[in-house]
Amino acid sequence: MMNNIRVPLLIVLVIVLNSCNEEQIVITGKYPAPDENTMLYAQLARGNQSSIIDSVEVSKNGKFRFKFELNAPELVTILNADDEPINLITGPGDRINLDINEGSFRKDYNIEGSEPSKDIKMLVGEVEETKIKLDSILRKINALEDPDSPEGGKLSDAYLETFNRQKKYNIRYILDNMSSLASVYALYQRVTSDLYIFNNIYDLQYFKIVADSVKVRYPESSLAQTLVNDVNNRVGEYNRTIAIKKLTDSADIETGLVNLEIENVEGRSVSLKSFKGKVVLLTFWASWNEQSIEANRTLKSIYNSYHKNGFEVYAVALENDKNSWRRTINYEDYPWINVSELNYPSSYAASIYNVKELPSNYLIDREGNIVAKNIYGKRLATWLDNLI
Repeated sequence: MMNNIRVPLLIVLVIVLNSCNEEQIVITGKYPAPDENTMLYAQLARGNQSSIIDSVEVSKNGKFRFKFELNAPELVTILNADDEPINLITGPGDRINLDINEGSFRKDYNIEGSEPSKDIKMLVGEVEETKIKLDSILRKINALEDPDSPEGGKLSDAYLETFNRQKKYNIRYILDNMSSLASVYALYQRVTSDLYIFNNIYDLQYFKIVADSVKVRYPESSLAQTLVNDVNNRVGEYNRTIAIKKLTDSADIETGLVNLEIENVEGRSVSLKSFKGKVVLLTFWASWNEQSIEANRTLKSIYNSYHKNGFEVYAVALENDKNSWRRTINYEDYPWINVSELNYPSSYAASIYNVKELPSNYLIDREGNIVAKNIYGKRLATWLDNLI
């Protein structure tokens, strides 16, 4: 009687264990380890957070095996000791094999068992080729004595054409694979540390179509949820931008530009209104204000990207020590228009523009209207994309 009972229970237990194993993710592979005790790590990305979910030691014959569980498909990165990544999309029940060759860890590998992960490898390969081309063009531009020469113009056009070619590639992939989590990866690719492929306010449409697709197919995936949250934030930012634009377009008094004529470091008077026809950032800062210095460092990157297309910065320094002001300009290598009344705290410019804190700024369009106030970083770049 007892035996008749135990056999069914044992069978049930085996079935339960097998079903659990079927949900487990297994990643096996080969890696010609450079030395003994070589470790590999599996890292899970959730929003802006990441954590190690498994680690393995590569065997003497170069084999390794990860085993872990996830509730839904996620972005998992395999890392070596040098933090070189192999990005995978993997979910419950996946059986993935990685054959990593002796070349570059992050590029020279073969993968089986995950089509989205194969697509990520392809996307990474395309961007790496684009980076090489862009770096080559940039080196040629930097080697020119006069970057504004006709040759410099041709190279700048080649740089933009190469970047746009990569963007079109990513767009084609996304439109063909809207419900793939690999498209989420494609949305956030970069060609430099601070230049995303999708960097224009109008790119919001691509974020939205992917978000609408993956949230239905993968509702439990944190990768999909993070994208949806990001899209909601971007839509809110876009709506605020449009609302501000409408307000500033209709508020003639508020947007009226008060001219300033202030001396630069060489003692020559520079008029703010002399830059009409360009998009100008009127910014207030001080050499003694650390927040100003940090904001200006970020601004330098934006200035270098947009200056050739008609962007100028008119930087009013609230100072009373010309030497300190000059030293900071030279040390930080500020490339824009630098002026100061040298009578801080009795500044006419700060008073007329109601400057209450540093840094502060006003964005002025080509017609001489103030269209935005106190915008920095990505928000400033978004405005410039639409104004230039």
